[in-house]
Amino acid sequence: MLIQFNFKNFKSFRDEVSLDLSATKITEHEDHVVEMANDKLLKVAAIYGANASGKSNIYDAFKFMSYYVEESFKFGGESDSRQKADSDYIRVSPFLFDSKSRSEESTFEVFFVDNSENTGKIYQYGFALQNDEVVEEWFYSKAKTARNRYKTIFYRKKGEELEVNGLPKSSIENIKVALEKETLIVSLGAKLKISKLKKVRDWFLNNEVVDFGNPAENFFRSQVLPKGFTTSREIQSNVVNYFASFDNAICDFKVEEVQREIEKESDLSYKIDALHKMADCDEFESIPLKSESSGTLKMFALYPSLKEVLDNGGTLFVDELNARLHPLLVRNII
Repeated sequence: MLIQFNFKNFKSFRDEVSLDLSATKITEHEDHVVEMANDKLLKVAAIYGANASGKSNIYDAFKFMSYYVEESFKFGGESDSRQKADSDYIRVSPFLFDSKSRSEESTFEVFFVDNSENTGKIYQYGFALQNDEVVEEWFYSKAKTARNRYKTIFYRKKGEELEVNGLPKSSIENIKVALEKETLIVSLGAKLKISKLKKVRDWFLNNEVVDFGNPAENFFRSQVLPKGFTTSREIQSNVVNYFASFDNAICDFKVEEVQREIEKESDLSYKIDALHKMADCDEFESIPLKSESSGTLKMFALYPSLKEVLDNGGTLFVDELNARLHPLLVRNII
């Protein structure tokens, strides 16, 4: 569970910004608060503001941090895969409207509780990038009973000796041999199957950022069905119940296989209709799913991500959640 996300010198943000999910003493929405790791945390938060105020860049910062943690093990080096590594590498985007900031480091940091452990242990992980180099990286942990005392798992800073505690010596040597200037220790360590470092990488993998402000992502999500939807009546029923929580117009779905011949090859696709109850009788009328309102299609596209985080935990960022949705519907989702 995410406790806090901090970043600095990224896109439109020059100074440090903190998204803090620690609950205040306000008791108006107690059902939105969970007690964990000797603290009260918010299960949901909203970011709002004027156009061009930087809201989307907060999502982008978390998305960039996640990508770098998950993928940087393949960055850099002189191996045969250098071309692939270069194509995957994404350079950090500092604040450009300041001659000093554009050449300074950008930092990213999270505090989180690993729900899978059920121990209440808090982890603090972050790194700093400058140009194409990791100039600092840190990983600390704090036991539930340790109050404010954090234990160093590792600390890395350019030009200084690597400080490591609690990792096997053989793993440390492997990291030192394989580490490139563009690569995070956590990303490389997870690839090397070092459990403590894999824990961080897996936490990021369990989170998701959905950007409904991106036309390409909007189109992609509108074409993707919930896993197992075409073959499982149970999953179809779950989607119906999901829609019924805000609109009982859709009573069921009808799924038909469609066989198409494309360049002498067989292609299997599906025709999906939404069933609506007639107003004057007990019969149903079917409407192609793609003909439903843009709001309904958005809710359909959002379902897999909502279902995953509600069933299995994780952090879900949604940009432009309110676009094409009634305010009461947005409130219902929250």
